[in-house]
Amino acid sequence: MSMRKVLQTILIPALCMLPALSHAQNGKVRLSNESKLSINGKSNVNDFRCQSEHELQQDSLDFSYYFTADTITVDGVDLFLEVSQFDCGKRAINRDFRSTLKYKEYPFIQIVLNELVLKDSVDIVPTTAKVTITIAGVKRGYDVPLNAFSSMEDRVIVGGSKILYMTDFGLTPPSPLFGLVQVSDELEIVFDLVVRLDP
Repeated sequence: MSMRKVLQTILIPALCMLPALSHAQNGKVRLSNESKLSINGKSNVNDFRCQSEHELQQDSLDFSYYFTADTITVDGVDLFLEVSQFDCGKRAINRDFRSTLKYKEYPFIQIVLNELVLKDSVDIVPTTAKVTITIAGVKRGYDVPLNAFSSMEDRVIVGGSKILYMTDFGLTPPSPLFGLVQVSDELEIVFDLVVRLDP
């Protein structure tokens, strides 16, 4: 499957560089290779960080959006992240990470952006992204706080993080080394994206 839509879920703050119109509009953005996304976890032995190694698509990404009061409703924005393309730094952790997320049966983490919540109806700055995340075939809805945002003439920089729980997706945290290592149920998705707006 093409990685054409890699990381689109959190690209939409680039909308803030577009005019706030009262009817549905289309937009185009381009993701810079400076962007980063990781899934972080912890155990009773150490913490681990699984960094996305996906090749970023440099073609323009198309989507549609609609302003209503202090929200932006978004349509057609799906993100597919291949589980096997995360590098946790050690082969054993990679193996456990992929096995836990059932990557052979469910090779992709899917994220769909539904809405952006703005600071207010006048100051068009997103504070929260409402998304649907699917892991191992299980869907869950989340409000993802956007804790960093800046807009320049040709690009937008946005960052944020969200805590998820493996058990929410019917997954069991791994217990390697005969159960001596206890991995926390908690996972944190962390992102720092650099988005360029196409004219």
